[in-house]
Amino acid sequence: MRSILPFFTFFLSLAASAQSYQLDTLLFRALDSVTVTATRLESRELDAPLSLTVISKEQIQAGQQQLALNESLAGVPGLLALNADNFAQDARIAVRGFGARSAFGIRGIQLVVDGLPESTPDGQGQVDNIDPGVLASAEVIRGPSSGLYGNAAGGVISFTTEEPPAEPLAEARFSAGSFGFQRYQLKGGGRKGKLGVIAYGSHTRLEGYREHSAMESSLFNARLHFDYEKDGKRSSDIQGHDDVYNHYKSNNYLSNDYKSNDYFYNNYKDNDHRCGGQLQLLLNYLDSPLAEDSGGLTLEDVKESRRQAFSRNLTFDAGEAVRQGRLALRWKHRWGLKHQLESYTFYLFRDFNNRLPFEMGGIVAFNRQYSGLGASYGYTGKPGALPYRFKLGIDLANQVDDRQRFDNLEGASGPLNFRQEESFRSLGFYWVQEWGLADALNATLSTRFDVLRLAADDYYLADGDDSGKLGFENFNPSLGLLYTFSSSARAFANFSTSFETPALSELSANPAGGGFNETLSPQKATSYELGLRGLVQRRLRYQLAVFYIGLQNELLPFELEAFPGRLFYRNAGASERLGLEASLDWQLRPGLTASLSYTFSDFTYSRYTTPDGDFAGNQLPAIPQHFGFFSLRYLHSSGLLASLRCRYIGALYADDANTEQDDAYLDAGLRLSYSRQFARWGLHPFLGVNNLLDAHYSGNIRINAFGGRYYEPAPGVHFYVGVRVRV
Repeated sequence: MRSILPFFTFFLSLAASAQSYQLDTLLFRALDSVTVTATRLESRELDAPLSLTVISKEQIQAGQQQLALNESLAGVPGLLALNADNFAQDARIAVRGFGARSAFGIRGIQLVVDGLPESTPDGQGQVDNIDPGVLASAEVIRGPSSGLYGNAAGGVISFTTEEPPAEPLAEARFSAGSFGFQRYQLKGGGRKGKLGVIAYGSHTRLEGYREHSAMESSLFNARLHFDYEKDGKRSSDIQGHDDVYNHYKSNNYLSNDYKSNDYFYNNYKDNDHRCGGQLQLLLNYLDSPLAEDSGGLTLEDVKESRRQAFSRNLTFDAGEAVRQGRLALRWKHRWGLKHQLESYTFYLFRDFNNRLPFEMGGIVAFNRQYSGLGASYGYTGKPGALPYRFKLGIDLANQVDDRQRFDNLEGASGPLNFRQEESFRSLGFYWVQEWGLADALNATLSTRFDVLRLAADDYYLADGDDSGKLGFENFNPSLGLLYTFSSSARAFANFSTSFETPALSELSANPAGGGFNETLSPQKATSYELGLRGLVQRRLRYQLAVFYIGLQNELLPFELEAFPGRLFYRNAGASERLGLEASLDWQLRPGLTASLSYTFSDFTYSRYTTPDGDFAGNQLPAIPQHFGFFSLRYLHSSGLLASLRCRYIGALYADDANTEQDDAYLDAGLRLSYSRQFARWGLHPFLGVNNLLDAHYSGNIRINAFGGRYYEPAPGVHFYVGVRVRV
């Protein structure tokens, strides 16, 4: 700790010597309700009849290390983010338990970036190509959402990257810290006439806390906008539009105090006589040639040395390399207030190589081709006695993975022993509708029908032809009701459903050999939820939700002795999830804000029998019954920002049998930053200390790992420093 005291002194002296300047808008940061789009029908955050959390650009970027998304998502109730340190496995994110089974990447949660599907149609998702340094916001829908997004939508995380700035921007950011951490970032953009562009690049290096845990990656992201607008005659039914507006206003879809912020009124009514739109070109590229995997350890190994790697991971040089790129086009067009049309198309490739800690088939490589397109039509009006709006859309996606397995000869590629081309095609139709049933009551109905076609074409015929096909059709409804008591209190209730097919990588992990594991079935969920939320005097925002989810055929991982580190999957009979989520944001005084969230999760198997025993009544592994988050943030008029963040994770089980339990822990962190604006440029140094209390905890839990290798120790106290320069 002594080594970081000079940095504290440095920041405080800067604040004391700097000229004071006004930061009124930041010091009194009103907790307004913001517009969200993850709900398909654009609405205010407080007016969606479901559990929803919005994370701002400031929360994602200001003073943060920006090494992993976990630090930005930590305060979301119901969302558990683990594995911030093993970049060969990617972040493990679970929303109300959906996604907890994944040992690498994200399962059961739909990822969306700039309105485009980031998750593949089979339900796999990665965030290694999503850089916090260019994110403007994140929206998290908690709970089953297949009525909106189809397969594997146990929750939704929708990221939005920064748009081209109104004024020319050039920014450079450098940071460094413990365990060889280095990060270089560049950002620039601007607008000229109807054209706007923003480009971002980053390069990150890390030696890692544990042995054999180094990583290196480079990322590039760009957005090009072309805006157009055409004058037209003023609509003849503007009075009807006013009626719709008045309904939304009376239901507190906007506050009387800041009508100018209302998306519905301001963005459309004043320009009702116009039509126009926007064309977007989006580019994303990731090159990560190095991400070492130090593996899981037994409890005895952890006590011996927290920083060691599993011996077989060293022998077989376990780790991965990834190269991925995506090119996309989005188009939006509106005709006055009533009509809006949107469409998108994209192409993505992903070249992946993974070395696992065993010989036979221990090197997995695949080349992925993923493309999709979609379109939607939106209508807002008052065709009858009730205000009404809807969005009708279609999503089409095609994923093809050319998967190969080679023997792992102590890190070198040996003979080929598996090759098959796996395809997953999906076609989904959705219809989201909203009615104003009364002055204070609104109803939202979402329905979606998905047709899924899976195929495996076996090209390694030495052990026979294991080609096969699977097909699924699913219809998913959801219904939400919102009642507005006042501007400070809204109650909501919803019924929702979801389904989740096994991912292609899970189907191809066949204990019997090649082809698909056809014993696996999709898991299905039904959810019931009640909630209360509100915004009091724009200084106190609160949210409370209770829910019950029943699941059938839950997909769960396990390991075999012959293939350590490789996961296979099976279906549990049934499970039940009962939970409570609460959050509070409070502007205590100008510049001082407190945030608190708490989650209670009682997730148990109601029916689950395996060759190892009957686990009915046991808790689901990797999900603690209690976890929470607290932060205190203070911004001084000098430009000095200090933030204390505490994350509590309760005890959790590492296996289905509930014989191995990982202890609870408190992870505290401190952020300090300083902002000084000169005539034409700004200087923003920052400092962060993670795990301030030097807690000993596991950054990740490997569920049902063979040999008791459940634990991946997280680093003790560590820090980073950096500076951002903006002109």
